[in-house]
Amino acid sequence: MFVNKVKNRVTYLLKETRLFLGLEASTTSHAEKIISGIGAILGILFTQKITLQYFDPHTSLFLVGSMGATAVLIFALPHGVLSQPWNVFAGHILSAIVGVSCQQLVQDPYLAAALAVGLAICVMHYTHSLHPPGGATALFCVMGGEQVHQLGFNFIYTPLLLNLVCLMLIAFTFNLCFHWRRYPAHLNFAGKTHTPSSYQLSQEDFTAALRQQNSYIDVSSEELAEIFSNAIEHAQNNKPQKRLTISLNHYYSNAGLGEYWSVRQVIEIRRTQLKYKVVAGNEAGTTGETYIKSFKKWAKHEVHSVDKHWMKRP
Repeated sequence: MFVNKVKNRVTYLLKETRLFLGLEASTTSHAEKIISGIGAILGILFTQKITLQYFDPHTSLFLVGSMGATAVLIFALPHGVLSQPWNVFAGHILSAIVGVSCQQLVQDPYLAAALAVGLAICVMHYTHSLHPPGGATALFCVMGGEQVHQLGFNFIYTPLLLNLVCLMLIAFTFNLCFHWRRYPAHLNFAGKTHTPSSYQLSQEDFTAALRQQNSYIDVSSEELAEIFSNAIEHAQNNKPQKRLTISLNHYYSNAGLGEYWSVRQVIEIRRTQLKYKVVAGNEAGTTGETYIKSFKKWAKHEVHSVDKHWMKRP
């Protein structure tokens, strides 16, 4: 009994730690990960060539670092809100304007650097162009050294704008080769039609839900609607099994959402009762016993693990 309590406590702490850190299993395939990396390689190769025409290798590292952060977004998260062209162009350019202004108006470089990043975030927020690498660009304008300071506002055109145009063209062309990751994101959703669901949710409902969060979420209402539509279509094609057979060592889900979702493995079957282990969801790692009849009422689907994700068994 004591050992089980310790085990359950450890399982709970591990689960809470994972949630606190935001650590979730990746839903992307190996191909998607590799494609993202190849796209970033191409993007940074060209931006380095452009940047080295204006700065020495040491100074250019700082700007290329900012472009590297942008490359992560547009190649690894091509449909994210923060990765879209307006966010990339306006985020960097407006941040550069703020950075150059702070460098020229504030004598203390450390105060100028802090103001540049903070004000750049505010400007990006108000112009709907939030792009995290923009903060690095604002900082570079202040702390980049004499070569950057001599360019002044000309830095915005050369090399910053050239770098951005280069990255955008590569992102557009490269992602065009893969039908599921067109860039910009609108190209991926344009022309797609979905059967209306019985829930009667509209685009406006998703927009309202996102606004209600009152924090910046890197997903558009358009993409959220796409995900929901696909989920509804999958649910309609995989309805709960009316006559669910309970088998030893098989896994079952209650089809819940969030904290109410759970997956159990049947580890022992008796005449009218069974013993199970919770393998995912709330109370993962714990065990329990119940009547087979009660378990059938709880279980909605038989499931199996696919790349560490629980899917309905066909």
